Amino acid sequence: MSKFKTHGALALLAALALSGCTSKFYDDRMQGFTPEMPSDVYPIDVVKGAVKLKLPARAGHLTAQEEDAVRRLAIQAVSHPSPVVVSRPAGSVTAEVTAAKVTRLLTDAGIEPDRIRHVTHAGGGPLVVSYRRKFAVTKECGDWSKPVTETARNRMHANFGCAQQNNIAAMVDNPEDFERPRVMTPPDADNRVNAVVKYRKREDYNSAKSSQSEAKVSDTKSGG
Repeated sequence: MSKFKTHGALALLAALALSGCTSKFYDDRMQGFTPEMPSDVYPIDVVKGAVKLKLPARAGHLTAQEEDAVRRLAIQAVSHPSPVVVSRPAGSVTAEVTAAKVTRLLTDAGIEPDRIRHVTHAGGGPLVVSYRRKFAVTKECGDWSKPVTETARNRMHANFGCAQQNNIAAMVDNPEDFERPRVMTPPDADNRVNAVVKYRKREDYNSAKSSQSEAKVSDTKSGG
């Protein structure tokens, strides 16, 4: 074996040995990993659940508040592909009348007729309008298992960041954004052109604004 090949083999063995030690080092460190950030301690998960609205079926009509509730549910359901289910008590004429009025309100709010499914349930009870959607959820707050003043290890208390994560989960418009990124919208070409034109003309908005303010102050002093 030539001298060059010998040195090459030794270098390769050394690199493999170092990589093995490095990977073992990081494996040991990761095994002792303790989550500290709120996003690690209280991760946000996406789950499926049902949105339900219960309406009285015996009266045969809806109040103004009940009609408004149906409209609000329909507005929320428009952006979700799942069917809207109208479940009424079996054998009730007034329930059928109420279901027909609910259907009209749903279609007027933008729900396509082929998305509305009518079913019946036994045992009486209210008329139920429902659809399934995705929700962003995380663990509940209130973990005060250890004193907040225990800072000897320089770590956050167990409840730290829980309210923040719950608020983010409650406010998010589309929970699917946590699963995959949203497609970028097309750029505003006119806005880009105007920005480039102003840059080339060396227009300084702050300077122009300052000049206007000085002019107003001068006018005020001269007027006084």
